[in-house]
Parts: sequence; structure tokens; C-alpha cells
Amino acid sequence: MARKLIKSLLFLITIFLFLSTISCTENASPVRVGAALVLTGPASYVGEEIRDGLIMAVEEINERGGINGRAIELVIEDATAPPPDGLSSSGNFLDPGKSAFDALEEKNPIVIVSSLSSLSIKLAPIAEKRKRLMVGLVATAPELTKTGDWVYRYWPTAEHEAPPLAELFEQLGHTTKGFGVIYLDDAYGTSVFRDLEKRCKAFGSKIVPAPFPLSGKKFSAEVELIKETSAVCVIGFDVHIINILKALREIGYQGDIISTTTATLPSVTSIPEAENVYVTAPAIYNKNFHFTDEIKNRYNQKFGKPFTQYSANGYDFIYILSGILEDQPVTMDALKGMFEKGFVYSGVFGNIELKSGKKDILFPIFPAQIINGNILFR
Repeated sequence: MARKLIKSLLFLITIFLFLSTISCTENASPVRVGAALVLTGPASYVGEEIRDGLIMAVEEINERGGINGRAIELVIEDATAPPPDGLSSSGNFLDPGKSAFDALEEKNPIVIVSSLSSLSIKLAPIAEKRKRLMVGLVATAPELTKTGDWVYRYWPTAEHEAPPLAELFEQLGHTTKGFGVIYLDDAYGTSVFRDLEKRCKAFGSKIVPAPFPLSGKKFSAEVELIKETSAVCVIGFDVHIINILKALREIGYQGDIISTTTATLPSVTSIPEAENVYVTAPAIYNKNFHFTDEIKNRYNQKFGKPFTQYSANGYDFIYILSGILEDQPVTMDALKGMFEKGFVYSGVFGNIELKSGKKDILFPIFPAQIINGNILFR
């Protein structure tokens, strides 16, 4: 009789503890992550890819119990769409980026992520002034993290992408001959161009620059400028790169064509004009890097599109948060302290490191070439 009573009590205690755990998890306040993304305009596809990567990672981690028993709540704002009324109380036009930041700040997230150099640079002074932790995704401009204490980056900088580009020019024998650079004239394109120019001028290279605006669609003038060069580097968003490659093929350009990580997107590699183009590529496109195989399949099934470096950037960032906050206080100040100390992490881009006192979380990129629609690492 006593034994049965003890078993019954133990069973009831187990049920009570289980229900208490569930109740605590359900009632615990969520861990909010804000995202100010470019979701309107020519570069909106970048923000959409980042958004979808963030969403998938949040769902996966929440299915496993969240961060320390607390669900992650993702709050997204379009930082390029005008606010509903478009005007402030004083009658001045509202800046959509600042409005998005304001809306996210009201939710008190532990971190705000932003997309692209142009938006991130605009929001960085606001984050510094208000002491809000911010991380730029797909943001290459070096100046983003040069000053202040509250703004970080998870993406290769122009200074990081230029060396493998310069390496390709050197391997192909163009550093002494000179080459053309057709580049987007914004914070991203100009940063990559300037760093590439600095590195290659050290070899005595003569560089022919051909900048174009964000709205650029036809590139006959830019192609005309570089048509006599033995090689050309193309820097821009995927829609720009696609149209430039077509323009180059139309004039029968015979030189080597080299481009950035953007050219590794499926939208570029799938067109016939991309054949034999040299690129710098992240590890997610290396067929021998099997770590991402299942992630790519899940993403494709969920969204009906390929897993790109942009979606990987959003996805991986959420997993970094989950990993470094495990069994730690889940606050903005605690997270900032961990960023300041630095960390090592292994994820979809391979092994990455944030060094103590630094602001840039970088991942490796490698020289590669597009062959038959595939990316072959050199």
C-alpha cells in the first residue's frame, strides 16, 4: 500500500513539474529581435532573403524551446517604405529608415539587425546616440563599424572581399596589363572599387573606372569605356550584374570577367552569359561543404527558392544569438558584453570569429568560377 502511494505521489510530482515548466516557458516574456530591412525598391530582394532566413531560424529554435526557455519574437519593419501619413507632427517628411528604427525600439529588442550598407550607415548614428545594439547584415562599407560602441557587422567588408578579387586578377595575369571596373556608385560598390583599386595599383595596374547609378538598366556606355581592356570586374546587385554580363556578351567582349559574391546568386549563375565568369564565393556553394545540405533542403521546401548567402546571413545570425546566450542573461547589455569579449562559432559559412574588441564578424570567401551553372572552387 505504502509503495503504491509513493509511486502515485512521484507520478503527480512529475506531472506538476512538467506542467510548471510548460507554464513558465509559455508565460516568460519573449526574446525580441528587431529587423530594419530594405523591402521596397531595386534591392528589396536582399532584404527579403535576409527576412526569410531570420524567420526559418526563429521557427526552428522556438520549436526546440527557444533561448533559455523563452521564445524568440521577430519584429520586422520595412525601412524603405514611407510611413502611413508620411509626415511628422511638424509637417516634415519622415525618413522611413528612422521611422522603422523608432518602431522597433518601442518593442525593446535585445538587438536590431539592418540590411545593406546604405541603410545601415544611415541608422548607425541613431543606434549610437540611443545606445541600441545594432548589427548590419549584407553590409560591406568599412565605415559602418569604424566609430562608436554599439554597431557591429556580420558580413565581409569591402576590405575583406577585395583581396580574393585582386588574387584572381593576379592569377589571371591582369595586374600588369590593367583592367576595367564597372561598379555601382553607392556605399557598397564604391567601397569595393576603392579597395580593389588600392591593392591593384600596388602592382602598377592601370584601372579604367565605369561607375553607374542604382537605377542603371542599360550599360552600353559603361561597356564602351572598358571594351579595350583585357579584363573587367563587375560590382553591383544581381540585376545589374545580369544586364552588364549581357551587354558584355553582346559586344563580343573577349577579356576575363570577374565579379563579387553577388554573382554567385542562382539568378546570375543560371544565365548563359555567366558561363566562365570568375567570382568570389562563400562556402555554402561548395558542394563538398555538406554541413548546409539539410538546411538548403528545408529552406527550399519552405519558401520554394534556393538558400542563398543572404538568407544564410539572416539564418546564421539567429543561431549565433541562440548559441552565445545559452545559459546567460538574455539582455541587450549582456549580449553587448559577449560581443565585446568576442567568440568563435561554426555555422553555415564555416568557422567564423569575432575577435575581442573588434566589430566585424567575418566569414571566409574563396576564388571560384561559374561552369555550366555551377560554382567550382579554384
